[in-house]
Amino acid sequence: MKYNLIFVLSLLLAASIQAGEPVKMPFRYGEVLEFKIRYGLVKAGTAEMKVIGLTNWQGKAALHIQTKANSIPSFDWMYKVRDQIDAFVDPQTMFPLRFEKKLREGNYLADLTVDYFVSDSLARVHFIRYESENKIKKEKRYDVMVKPATYDILSAFYYVRTLVLEDGKSQYISTHESEKTYDLEVRRYGTEIVETEAGKFRCLVIEPLIQGEGIFKKQGRLRIWVTDDHLKIPVLMKSKVIVGNITTELVRIKGIDEPIPARLK
Repeated sequence: MKYNLIFVLSLLLAASIQAGEPVKMPFRYGEVLEFKIRYGLVKAGTAEMKVIGLTNWQGKAALHIQTKANSIPSFDWMYKVRDQIDAFVDPQTMFPLRFEKKLREGNYLADLTVDYFVSDSLARVHFIRYESENKIKKEKRYDVMVKPATYDILSAFYYVRTLVLEDGKSQYISTHESEKTYDLEVRRYGTEIVETEAGKFRCLVIEPLIQGEGIFKKQGRLRIWVTDDHLKIPVLMKSKVIVGNITTELVRIKGIDEPIPARLK
């Protein structure tokens, strides 16, 4: 089983919305969030989340967002990671248009692309597993029927930053991952003060209850701390999984010019 570091970063998911409803985005083009990742007590890698900006996708305006996760050179000998996810979403609703995932984790090399056709309730998937960087081991193409308001893991992460999350209440979002769709339950557990290299923040505590395959299935647990304000910047993520503990901590914020209300002096 792979402990996909991008999967850790991208599972902050919450409530579904009415199809086509406009969304007011709290993030700006050019926003960059930088993280360090620890495996137990050892620094294992770095990660970055970017709001790149508007582009054209098949004649439609699309917002391009991106996440990368890399193991550091001193950890490469144990488990080398070079992962990247790109999502292209409707800038009004955050519904996905195109999803691209490139995984390079140890000997596991795979690419996944998904084109979403919201009006047809269809996701068209192309998966490639590589024997080596240039040699294909397995390739699959298939269609998945999805509800109109269904998100991939990265567009859902950014969409949740637009929501009001109520303490003690569960919320749900229709989620698509590879061949499956399911309603992911997310619970909020009060507020806590969190201090990282990026600063000291008042945070909401959120836990997604994962149903999909991988290390989070049944045996695992993931909690995420986001700023308790309209920006909902991810500050800290902790996962207790069958292969150990992974901690992802915010170290630097770029491209946010406005004050962060939840930052404490």
